[in-house]
Amino acid sequence: MYPENYKRFLELIEKLREFEGALIVEGMRDEVALRNLGVRAEIIRLSRLPLSEVALIASSHKRVMILTDFDMKGEELAKKLLNYLAGYPCSVDIETWKELRKLVKKDIKGVEDLYGLYLRVISVSDPLLEGTQ
Repeated sequence: MYPENYKRFLELIEKLREFEGALIVEGMRDEVALRNLGVRAEIIRLSRLPLSEVALIASSHKRVMILTDFDMKGEELAKKLLNYLAGYPCSVDIETWKELRKLVKKDIKGVEDLYGLYLRVISVSDPLLEGTQ
């Protein structure tokens, strides 16, 4: 990741921490990474249920964020989930995923790697971010 993107990356991590609703991820490692980042929202794992059931469970929340991996499989899952959720009255955030994917795609493959990338960014970026907050 380019140093000029560190600040935006950290803002997106903060957005995940503050999100109130349901986050949809692919598996347990994704959930662990998000918890390590300080995410408190409900996390629904795709690895446990069919997509239709995940959409039904997620739709009980006013806000839902799709946070699948950043590879082709994750992109396909995100599109399918978006279609399933289209019939429900919940607000679906896929823009955060798109922006994160754009920023980190060259560095990591999935959500499970976000925490490691976060640690690397904060270890090298503190001096760069001084005065920007």
